[in-house]
Amino acid sequence: MSKRQTLFIGFMTFALFLGAGNIIFPPMLGHGSGEAFIPALGGFLLTSVGMPALTLIAIAWIGGSDAITDQLPRWVHLLFWSALLLTIGPFFNMPRTFTVAYEFTGRPFFGDDGLLMATLMFAALTLYFALSPQKLMDRVGKLLTPIILLLIGFILVSVMTNPHGNPEGMAEKYQGFAFAAGLSDGYMTMDVLGAIGFGWLIINVLNQHRKPDTSLSREMGKVVIVYSTVMCGVYIAMAWIGAHFADDVSNGGELLSRYMSFIYGDIGMMCLGIIMALACLTTAVGLTCASASFFNDNFFASAQHPATNYKVLAISIVSLSTLIANVGLDTLIKVTLPLVVMLHPVTITVIGLAVYFYKRKMNLKVWGWTLCVAMLGGSIDALKILDKMPLSLSQYFTDYLPLYNYNASWVVPSVLSFMLATLLTRQRASAIPSPRSLAEH
Repeated sequence: MSKRQTLFIGFMTFALFLGAGNIIFPPMLGHGSGEAFIPALGGFLLTSVGMPALTLIAIAWIGGSDAITDQLPRWVHLLFWSALLLTIGPFFNMPRTFTVAYEFTGRPFFGDDGLLMATLMFAALTLYFALSPQKLMDRVGKLLTPIILLLIGFILVSVMTNPHGNPEGMAEKYQGFAFAAGLSDGYMTMDVLGAIGFGWLIINVLNQHRKPDTSLSREMGKVVIVYSTVMCGVYIAMAWIGAHFADDVSNGGELLSRYMSFIYGDIGMMCLGIIMALACLTTAVGLTCASASFFNDNFFASAQHPATNYKVLAISIVSLSTLIANVGLDTLIKVTLPLVVMLHPVTITVIGLAVYFYKRKMNLKVWGWTLCVAMLGGSIDALKILDKMPLSLSQYFTDYLPLYNYNASWVVPSVLSFMLATLLTRQRASAIPSPRSLAEH
């Protein structure tokens, strides 16, 4: 694969990951971390870029997204992928991208009146890019990504030449262990879910361009270097912008909006709106392609009409997302947000187990026990993040459950349960006499 192709696939990968949340989170980290800017940003980059990058490499190393669950019973495979892609697709992320895009482009000028027309236009653009997944590199990597990067660069240069000031003090969560707080912030971008979903698309594009005798994991490694470099650059730029905004704000979107309005007025707001809309668009395109590809391959595959089934599914997914964005997004977010939060530790655990059992015989008891503990820990984290955890339990977990305050309660129990289950199954296997030893007796 040529360096040019690697560069553009890396750009495509960056654009798929870059959603509105990825632009909004770093400014608040920069704004709140104060003197602890560097350690907080280091922790953020480790989990927001490092974890997704390792996930993509792991997926390529074991042979593709399907290989993550191909040793499991068929119904477990279908349940896991269906829950994941429906949740990060039409039931949650995609409707949210539609409405967030409107929040930054149309709402400042039209209020709520233009939501329907805006989401219909956004849906049409999403379908234009998603109906031809084989052209993703050309349409996203070569077209949309350079535009996004130029606009972000424009904002950064504008901020450097028109400084607003420095924030006073440091947010409470960074006053202790700033690096750990940054880890938690990066973890909450939940890009690992995107990595496991987008893995389908990236590997398909790689297979279109790489030579048959080249290593998939090696080519993915090259793409990941491009993606990681560009994403880190954007995160650092966005965090630096937040570190040079003096006024108090409640979220990163407000910070960027007020900064651009401070420099350019309405024109600055429009520029920010274009960036947000493009970021939302690339994410919506990637989620549509990943979801439609999975459901087509596993439920509706037809040798006679493979493309037709994919297109019908893509149109259905985008139509459902548009409907939810207009009539039921708030309620749906309340219902699905706990699942989104819990899916993150489940997904990381499933990937880790897939890597461990890649060249080993699958042990369903170890797999099932570890996953159940991860789900329990993820449920605890979900309750904490959603402010549903009773105060007495929260204090108890703070004292006795490692990493609870960093929304990673599942990590230590999951690792310990995996080690214990592996040890017990090995001891049991060694205690059972082999057929040869029985024959000798």
